[in-house]
Amino acid sequence: MSEKSRPAISVIVPVYGVEDCLPACADSLLGQTFTDFELIFVDDGSPDGCGALCDGYAARDSRVKVIHQQNGGLSAARNAGLDVAAGEAIAFVDSDDLVAADYLEKLHAALEESGADMALCAVEDVDEAGRPLEAPVITAPEQAGVFGGRELLAAFFGPASTCYTVAWNKIYRRRLWEALRYPAGRIHEDDAVAHLLFWQAEKVACLAHVLYFYRLRQGSICRTDLRPSAFDGVDAAAARCRFFAENGRSDLAALALPGAWRRYLSLCARCEETALTWPLAARWQEARAQMASLLPLLKRCPGLSAREKLSCRRWAKRALPLPPKTDKPRVALLLPPGLPVPAVKGGAVETLAEHLARQNGLCKELELVILCQWDGQAAGESARFGNTLFYYQTPPARTLSHRLAVRLGRLLGRPIHWDRWYAAPLPFLKRLDADWYLGEGGDLTGWRQASRALGRGRFVAHLHGETAGSADLDGIYARALCISEFVRGAWLSGSGQPPESAALLPNCADLDLFRPAESEAEAAGAAALRAELGFDSEDFVVLFCGRTSPEKGVHQLLAAMANVPDERVKLLVAGSPFFGAKARSDYADGLQKQALALGGRVKFAGFVQNHKLPAYYRLASVACFPALWQEPAGITAIEAMACGCPVIATDSGGLPEYLAGSGAVILPRSEVWEDGRLRGVPGVPPLDKTITGAILALKADPARAAAMAKAGRQAAGRYSPGGYYRTLLTALERWGRA
Repeated sequence: MSEKSRPAISVIVPVYGVEDCLPACADSLLGQTFTDFELIFVDDGSPDGCGALCDGYAARDSRVKVIHQQNGGLSAARNAGLDVAAGEAIAFVDSDDLVAADYLEKLHAALEESGADMALCAVEDVDEAGRPLEAPVITAPEQAGVFGGRELLAAFFGPASTCYTVAWNKIYRRRLWEALRYPAGRIHEDDAVAHLLFWQAEKVACLAHVLYFYRLRQGSICRTDLRPSAFDGVDAAAARCRFFAENGRSDLAALALPGAWRRYLSLCARCEETALTWPLAARWQEARAQMASLLPLLKRCPGLSAREKLSCRRWAKRALPLPPKTDKPRVALLLPPGLPVPAVKGGAVETLAEHLARQNGLCKELELVILCQWDGQAAGESARFGNTLFYYQTPPARTLSHRLAVRLGRLLGRPIHWDRWYAAPLPFLKRLDADWYLGEGGDLTGWRQASRALGRGRFVAHLHGETAGSADLDGIYARALCISEFVRGAWLSGSGQPPESAALLPNCADLDLFRPAESEAEAAGAAALRAELGFDSEDFVVLFCGRTSPEKGVHQLLAAMANVPDERVKLLVAGSPFFGAKARSDYADGLQKQALALGGRVKFAGFVQNHKLPAYYRLASVACFPALWQEPAGITAIEAMACGCPVIATDSGGLPEYLAGSGAVILPRSEVWEDGRLRGVPGVPPLDKTITGAILALKADPARAAAMAKAGRQAAGRYSPGGYYRTLLTALERWGRA
């Protein structure tokens, strides 16, 4: 859309269950003295007549747009409006509130005259009928004028805080929202975003005029009894404190900290008086982890008394109660250190755990626990998985007492793992009393002490890589879940357990996310990304997606590119040495040097977050996975197939199992990764040459590539998160409770 055809303002109004209030709100907006705006009603699955009312306004006024969507909450509704907003500026109005006739006129004028990034006004509370209160309640900016956005952050913690922190009563330049959205599925969403908006804003115009009227309603989502969502405010307050501390504003962190702690302590007291449910216990546990991350800031917080600080330390460290067990299986996923869940820093194991958490939120058939690495961003996003309890821990240091315990354990024949990651959570795991404890890869022997304490019959090795069974592992795990038949065979080859003890649990991918472009916007997004990366529409783009480490064979792919004479064949490498946690390595640096000879034909995109990956698969002509190790499975292969991207791969481990039926080109390996080094395989054609041939053959045969794309989409359908969840349940049910 050209700048001239854009409306000056997009006004976004989320709508849910306000049939009685919506007409007054809509009329106050459509009667504005400023008329150059679009009004976007987002019907968030409203159960009453709101959807029809919105459509009626759209039929009568061309400025009105309506989005109908399944109920996703206020954040999802606002985000949906942002996704389609065309205005040069953005405003939000809640559907049960009212605005003055010159609301948009005055705010827009303030924005334009001052050159500000944001303008805000005073707010007056009104009763349920929209009338002024007998004793007027007006919240105005502390001072009228134009200020730097960061200057105003201190006002977030004063008596007029509402003026600054809420989404409404403001107009924003659209640039502030380019990389920002509200956290999905949460309340107190304003608290999670407001400081980020002010941090970006160079100027904010503050008006003393009362232009927004906030309706006090008993049914408001912020006026309910104790629910798990009450901890959303704790998450937002904790994230704000961490943001200020990490960005060198310890003064603001000190102002924010008392409110965060008092909110958390208040909820702790209420939880103690409440019959705990699994979702409430899960959110309490997650909030405790959030607040524990703020303990280092307490020393520089004059706003809390010594007694309050003592309470903060006690409640941040104490063992929280858990609800009694029910008829639902209680299952704990025990992840190795390194990466968090949700998988905000990537990781195949972490992404699979996230899929289980998401499905459990839909199906609610498990009391699911995920033990994993602490990460502030992940902890905040875990609130979206309300039926899963996240137990976060930081890798504990090896203390002297732990060293002594390790040595004593060896002498007594009751070994304790040298890494405290595996020993520290044992008290929690005992209290949890789960039906199943799943060792999710990593050092599987690490859970030996827990298995001895809790019972080997409850421990399952979830094998994410080639792992030979052994008497040692049999002593820790009674059963195994295997991501491919290749992995299952390797386990059973050394295990003394019967074959039925090892169940097949193939990996999955988010097939709602990874799919071909289904709209003009998605197709345009892939085309725009292709251009941004330096490829044009005629280029044949080969994509590698995964870790840039020796066993993945990226150097063979670069060598293959050097064999290709066609300058139109380009290579895109999306990945890093260790997901989002490590950006460089000697091997990755070597790849950059190897690519120099190819000039501009190679682009390294680095680590790409999961939700952005579909556009990469969509822009690619073919995906190549030249694995040199025994690849246990192939999540990236599933993703590529699901997006309709043909695949070239090696005959590596379980990878051919996942590609079966897709028409993928499977090549023999002339080089393999074994025992931490690369070794040549005599008698096999050079892999770089066979990759070159496969690339050129597909480029020359578009019909074959199209057939592979279609077959790949069908093959990928076997690997849905819903099927993954159901397969796990079936395996556990078949084994019975330990």
